[in-house]
Amino acid sequence: MVGDIAVRIIHVPGKSHLTEFGMRAGTFALDWFQTYYGVPYPSDKVDLLALPDFAAGAMENMGCITFREVLLLVDPETSTQVEQELVALVVAHELAHMWFGDLVTMRWWNGIWLNEAFATFMEYAACDAFMPQWKLWTSFGLDRSAAFDVDSLHSTRTIEFPVNSPADADGMFDVLTYQKGGAILRMLEQYIGPDRFRAGVSHYLKTHAYGNTETNDLWDAIEHVVSTDGGPIVPVRRLMDSWIWQAGYPLISVRIDGSELVLAQRQFTFDNSPDATLWVVPIHVRIGNSTSKVLLETDEIRIPISDTSATIVVNANGPGFYRVEYSADLLLRITGSTLSSLDTLERYNLVDDAWNAVVAGAMSSDAFIAFLQGFTNERDLAVWQTIAASLKSLSRIVPTESEPAFASFIKTLVSPAIAHFGWKPVAGEEDLVAKLRGLIVQLLAIHGKDTDAQRQCRDILFNNTVTEPELVAAATNVVAATGDSTDYEWFLGRYRDPSTPQEQIRMLYALAEFDSAELIARTCDFALTSEVKTQNAPFLLNRCIANRKHGEQAWNFVRQNWQHANDAFPGNTIIRMASSTSTLNSDAMEADVQSFFSEHPIAQAGKTLDQVLERQRVNTDLRRRESGIVADALKA
Repeated sequence: MVGDIAVRIIHVPGKSHLTEFGMRAGTFALDWFQTYYGVPYPSDKVDLLALPDFAAGAMENMGCITFREVLLLVDPETSTQVEQELVALVVAHELAHMWFGDLVTMRWWNGIWLNEAFATFMEYAACDAFMPQWKLWTSFGLDRSAAFDVDSLHSTRTIEFPVNSPADADGMFDVLTYQKGGAILRMLEQYIGPDRFRAGVSHYLKTHAYGNTETNDLWDAIEHVVSTDGGPIVPVRRLMDSWIWQAGYPLISVRIDGSELVLAQRQFTFDNSPDATLWVVPIHVRIGNSTSKVLLETDEIRIPISDTSATIVVNANGPGFYRVEYSADLLLRITGSTLSSLDTLERYNLVDDAWNAVVAGAMSSDAFIAFLQGFTNERDLAVWQTIAASLKSLSRIVPTESEPAFASFIKTLVSPAIAHFGWKPVAGEEDLVAKLRGLIVQLLAIHGKDTDAQRQCRDILFNNTVTEPELVAAATNVVAATGDSTDYEWFLGRYRDPSTPQEQIRMLYALAEFDSAELIARTCDFALTSEVKTQNAPFLLNRCIANRKHGEQAWNFVRQNWQHANDAFPGNTIIRMASSTSTLNSDAMEADVQSFFSEHPIAQAGKTLDQVLERQRVNTDLRRRESGIVADALKA
């Protein structure tokens, strides 16, 4: 019970031992939202239903919310922090909709972005209060990067657009709605202040309870608060309109000119061909130890500064939905010895912005490799997550003959962190430390090809030398990526007889990681059998196509079984299955994929397909441009 509201988790028999965490997350979020919104829960009960087979992830029916089992039922003793985080976030997301979506409903499908973006923002807010040690607003930055990836393409879209057909509505359920939408709400909240934002949301819900709204109604409610509460007046509607009605996002360049700090904006695109779009950009600037806020509305703004030698950080604390390009002299001030003084998200953004500058051709890969060497003393999970993501992307353009040198580079990069954290969990350590240990073990064993790390992972998985969930999950990925047909049978057996929904999914997806053409062929065949639920099969095939060595083979399988997949799988998952074709970066695969989809459009996801195809061209250009440079840098 939360007050007089009955809360239940409903599941198939035999799984009651997996309900405690979901119940704890749900009752916390329900209570927290009532306080945050300042509006009572608009019903008298909440049933959370765990469904064994469900095409959607979860659905916010008032008082009777439906979930895939893996998103509600979890064992905290055997699951990783990410697996628990996913349950907490999804439960909070759906409960947020009880007010924002159910109590107040968007008038038409063009407003669905706000419905979902707001619930995305609120799930992080609630779960950050539920589990502050997880530092979820920092990991929100990683999710935001997925939106940057799409929004850096010319085939991106405006967040809100007219919806005239069911296919238009389907097209809105993507990373731009959830992650970009959530990110610009976070940017607004941090700029005007959390208390004012919350007051505006409460005013909106009370004004429009049991009614229908357009997007502007929320901006007007927040603007009403900030124009009447005695604080700084912010043009909320004008600011937000510039982000929801214009596609893309800005690159903010930073330089000193005489005694002035100059901030300029231009669109960031992967092909470095911006259009003339300008945004109303809320920017946090830290000069020395003092942080101030500025609104960049034109192409350039000049800020007088008294100390031109100070350390300058733009997007201080990291809430802005834009990238930053420092002049060479200003970049030197925040790297090297001063790097550790930056906030986690600021360091994260530095790495993320640098790798994307490589993708856009504004930075060379040899300069990026040199840049990463400044992070050998890094000890924070979020920063290592973006380092790991960039290394994984970099691995796709490393020529085969340079792979040993690349592995050596990775071992040198991660060894200090491994030495610092060790292989054994320490009693009482933070969840994020355990998660980081798992991440760097995978980097060392898979990309660093360290045979001792691979052996230790086999011991963890098969001999239970360590039972800590993060290391078990890491060992699962390592053994799959480096294993043989005997290991494959072991994974298949565990998939068929799992102890939790999380273990079953972990084992299933591991079948896509094997470095064997024969085993990947088996996995592709397996995906089309009745043993794999149609809710999961498209995601398994997505991972097969993303396999570093055998993705082309997996794509050929999907190509040949295209009609079968379209007949058998939920319509909204077809683009998810195909999206990893963007990683196939050979000239031959680019021609093949682009040709195939010219004849096989995905009607319910036309815009997203355009983005996948453009991203494949970007990735192929990157390989052509940088693979020789990477090889020379690794040789040196």
